[in-house]
Amino acid sequence: MIDIKKIRTGIHALDERLGGGILSNSIVLLSIQTGVTLIKFTQWNVPKQMDDPHIILVNFALPAVEFLERSNVKSIFRVENTKIQGDSLFTLIDCFTETGEEVVKIDGGTIHQVRYPFDPDKLYSTMRKVREDLGENRSVIWVFHSLTDMSIGVSEQELIKFCRKAFRLHKSYRDLAFYILNWEAHEKRFRSTINQLADVVIEFKVEERQDKLKNYLQVIKGVFLIDTRKLYYDAGGNGEIIFY
Repeated sequence: MIDIKKIRTGIHALDERLGGGILSNSIVLLSIQTGVTLIKFTQWNVPKQMDDPHIILVNFALPAVEFLERSNVKSIFRVENTKIQGDSLFTLIDCFTETGEEVVKIDGGTIHQVRYPFDPDKLYSTMRKVREDLGENRSVIWVFHSLTDMSIGVSEQELIKFCRKAFRLHKSYRDLAFYILNWEAHEKRFRSTINQLADVVIEFKVEERQDKLKNYLQVIKGVFLIDTRKLYYDAGGNGEIIFY
């Protein structure tokens, strides 16, 4: 059985706001504003704190190859002292590509192509099967990109029902899950309900400061929430995130 522990994000100021980190069985909602630079937590300190971690990506956003390149998921595990078993680094559940049901083995992981991704029951069944096949003792991080893209073909009411089932699945295995949502695309009632279902809610927004647009994040919900002050950051030329 996987122990529940605090996972530090590697962003010191954020970890302080979260009371030391994110519990390893948490549902984390990343609520973004259009145009903001989103921090990929799986590329920071999160996987390094788990034994034999596996990332499951649910992709509605981009073609599979491009999504994997942008996620840079394979490089996460090319670090010293990260324990890996074989080639099972990640699973991509591809909901973007219009194709039949198919499972494709690639370097480092597996792609599951979903025939009817906008059918919440079929998508949930695929997610459940993928998780069952990994076994209950495997450490898993989910990244769902994104609920907003899924809402193109699913009503908000259906989406809430789907989230309730998916979140229960993650909890039953004590998985850490990140769900991405563009809050501008949804009604206030829907956002409020999703916020209630999540354990941690982190908002990513932009605001004008000194005649420049600045990215910031703000934790608005957390199990051990200590500080809700804004945390400003910039993206460097090499993709590095700089906090101030």
